[in-house]
Amino acid sequence: MFTNSLRIAFAGLTISATAAWASPVGPATLQGDVKDSKGQAVAGAEVHIQAKDGSNLQKIVRTDANGHYVCPKLPQTDYEVVLFVNGAIKASINNTKTFADKPTQLDFKLTGQYAVNKPAKKHTHMVYVPAETGSNLSGRWVEVDDNTGSSAAATAGTGHIDRGGNAMVKQIQKNSGATGGD
Repeated sequence: MFTNSLRIAFAGLTISATAAWASPVGPATLQGDVKDSKGQAVAGAEVHIQAKDGSNLQKIVRTDANGHYVCPKLPQTDYEVVLFVNGAIKASINNTKTFADKPTQLDFKLTGQYAVNKPAKKHTHMVYVPAETGSNLSGRWVEVDDNTGSSAAATAGTGHIDRGGNAMVKQIQKNSGATGGD
């Protein structure tokens, strides 16, 4: 009976040791520095770390005043690391491997896009271009850039267009002989 208990205990110990040896758990550390294009530290940037082993492990760390971040006590596996600065994604690294024997150093140096102002957003609107007289084709919608003025509308095939209000529309209707519901 004692021999059977000893065999069961030995088998349990062997299984536990094998599982512990095979599992990717370890005291891994991910650390690094975040600098802008001029080499200045970026404080307050968020580093999102997500395990790719299916464990749903997610960590978020922030850079300190020196632009340095540290995330200790991570399981030893592959990670996806995403850098956010002011809420915008600035960098993403899909396969970062951590090791138990040494910290994994992952530094970010941002390009000039972060240091300078972003270009103005493109503002566009859609314009319906009716079919030409005698054409069997229907009209079409054309995207026109608001920043370039009426020359973009002319090149899109809409002819010369100026911006106008209700008075201009009424004048066009009056001149074209179109009747409204008045």
